[in-house]
Parts: sequence; structure tokens; C-alpha cells
Amino acid sequence: MMTTTDLLGMLHQLQLTPTAIDVLSVMVAHQDPGGSVGMKQSEIDEILGVGQASMSRAMGLLVDRGIVLRSGGGRGHRYALNPAVAGYESQTELEKEMTQQLALGGPPPIKVPGYAKRPPKPGKGGLHAVA
Repeated sequence: MMTTTDLLGMLHQLQLTPTAIDVLSVMVAHQDPGGSVGMKQSEIDEILGVGQASMSRAMGLLVDRGIVLRSGGGRGHRYALNPAVAGYESQTELEKEMTQQLALGGPPPIKVPGYAKRPPKPGKGGLHAVA
């Protein structure tokens, strides 16, 4: 199981943009117990001043990675932090939520991008030994 501390320790692996990290910070600061964030993108943008396009890209990245969950459609999206990294009022509330999540198959996964190395590009001179 992942905690908020685990998430912070792996932020570099999630390949988030600086704007996405800022958005996540605002959401963590304004979350209700259990991770619900009662803010619209425009309200988060008012705090950060990054602009609508940057805000949408950052939020899309957080949703794609599974750190932020989005519900609703159109302009009425509601956002929540993944239950595995959300804040709770007490250890008992955390355990209750995780028990419910496990009964449903577990909290949504947080997707860490793979680090696939590309083969070297073919060069004009072929391969050279390095001493």
C-alpha cells in the first residue's frame, strides 16, 4: 500500500511537470478528509496563475498517472486524490477506507511510466570503442 510519503518519495519517477506538481500541492492542501477536493480547475488556476491550457495539461497528467481521480462530465468535473495517498482524519478512517477499497479490488493504481531505453541511432561511422 502506498502512502502520501511514498508518493512524495517517487515524484521524480512519475515524470510530472513543475505545473502538475504545483497543482498537486494545492490539491493536497485543500483536500477534505478522504481526498475529495472541492475546487474547480479555475479555482486552482486562480491560486497558481498558470493559465487554462497549462492547468488542463497538468490536471490531465495527474489524472493519467492515477494520482487524481476525476468524476462527472463536461465542465462539472469533480476531483479527488487517489484514496491510497489521500489524507484522513485518523488511522481508523484510513483503515476503514482501505478496507472498502480492497473489497472493491483495491484503490486505483498509480501509474509510473516505464524507463525504456532506445537503441543508439545508427551513425555514419559505426560503433567506436571508448577507452
